[in-house]
Amino acid sequence: MKKLFFLILLFVQSILVFSQDRHNYLIALRETQIVISNNFIIPQKTSSYKNVQFIKAPWKDQILNVYGKQLSITVSNSLIRNIAFSEIVADSTKLKQYDFENLEFQILKNNKILYSWRNIESGFSINDKTTRLQKSENLKAYKILDQILNENDVVKISFRTKGEKPFLNCIIHKVKDDKVPLVCSSIHNPNGVSLETFVEEALSHKKQINYSFYEDWPSLYSAKYEEPIVKVDEKTKIAIFYRPKNYANTKDMLEYRLLENGEPTSETWKKANDFIILHDFKPGKKYVLQVKYRGEKKYITKEFFSEPKWFQNIWLKISFFIFVITLSGFIFLILRNKRMKRLQREQKAKLQFMSAQLNPHFLFNALNSIQGLINSGNIDKSNTYLTDFSKLMRAILDFSDKDVIPLSLEIKALKHYISIEQLRFSFCFDFFIDAEISEATTEVLPMLVQPILENSMRHGISILNENGKLSFKVLKNDKDLIFEILDNGKGFQTNQKFSGKGINITKDRIALFNSSSDKVKIDYLVESNNDGTKTLIIYKNLLNND
Repeated sequence: MKKLFFLILLFVQSILVFSQDRHNYLIALRETQIVISNNFIIPQKTSSYKNVQFIKAPWKDQILNVYGKQLSITVSNSLIRNIAFSEIVADSTKLKQYDFENLEFQILKNNKILYSWRNIESGFSINDKTTRLQKSENLKAYKILDQILNENDVVKISFRTKGEKPFLNCIIHKVKDDKVPLVCSSIHNPNGVSLETFVEEALSHKKQINYSFYEDWPSLYSAKYEEPIVKVDEKTKIAIFYRPKNYANTKDMLEYRLLENGEPTSETWKKANDFIILHDFKPGKKYVLQVKYRGEKKYITKEFFSEPKWFQNIWLKISFFIFVITLSGFIFLILRNKRMKRLQREQKAKLQFMSAQLNPHFLFNALNSIQGLINSGNIDKSNTYLTDFSKLMRAILDFSDKDVIPLSLEIKALKHYISIEQLRFSFCFDFFIDAEISEATTEVLPMLVQPILENSMRHGISILNENGKLSFKVLKNDKDLIFEILDNGKGFQTNQKFSGKGINITKDRIALFNSSSDKVKIDYLVESNNDGTKTLIIYKNLLNND
């Protein structure tokens, strides 16, 4: 509660009339009050600007930067009523070392003793006519320092209880910060007056600026109170007035340039006296003004923005861009769809043409087989062959106008074909189909593996007769459907070219199918050695929806 009351009291005091100094830094030690006054004070060790900080002993050194020439320090036994404080550091604990009556101070300036240890009452009483401080009842207040400081001067004020070690050091640095310009004032006219009229307004305003008021302000003051980006338009005219550097001649004191959307509007920095006039802002632009003292490298910036015209609006541009992209994409999809449909029709026609080529090739081989059986006098086998052959022909006719057929019909037709060839070559045949495969709903290219079976029988196991073995399996591997044809023939070199039409037609059918199908692709793989040949026809992703 005591701390809250103390805080409220300090804020009440801070809203009273300002003293002659711009900044008053208060160190509150219970009833004892130490006031450091200067035109501008910034604590070195605090990055944020707090009105009140409560700290507890032991005290750290209070290190301050002061920018004004006049430095004064006043010590009192209670708050002085007509001083406003910009910064307050307080410890309200009741320590004996804070007692006003036993307090002593010592002042060093540039490491030389200015005042050796003495009591507070050795200073100037505030009843002195040189002060503007007003005495209240029971108030004891003494000004212990009133000095003119030069640049880089360092003043150290130490406080202690009489005869004991110092408990508080205040180290004050006199600095000067005029490396970059400081804005003293500005005028902004959005009404579209002529440039000549506005220049007259600027010159008239310049006469009213009290530049001495800003003499000791640090340039970082502008960074502390950063202004928002200023909105302008084509009619706007702005004049910005800057503090003269060391009160020297203001002619060509400044150098500046204006960036428009990040690009300089002129190749070199322009020269100006102690004020700059900006005008002729273009719509839809972002401007950055860079200003520095002539000959210096560091500069300050100020930003402006101008709203775009309706046709420059970024959302309108984005919407138009999206519309164009969408329309282009829609047209592209229509043309691509038409092209794909045309390509599919062409591929279908080619596949049907190849199927038509395959049928005569198969018929030729089948008739040669029948002729061989008749010539050998095997009438019973010839009749059986003709019966199976007629069933197979009926199936081929049914397939002739279809792109794909159910797997069940494909297997039935291939079994008829294999049974026919068994009559001639007497080989052993083994068939297997994975139970997880749906024969009725799975669709494949008609008679795609027939030339492979034919090749295995005629060129692989025909000379082995009853010792020949042919295995035909239909397998499932995840989403893939696999036809596996395995024979125990003498094998061949897999890189050799085939002179027979059947295998070449099969490869062409696969290539055409792959070029017209987006999801399902067909792989053709062959492994062959002296122990036999294994051929795989793999429909990739065919069982994706099963």
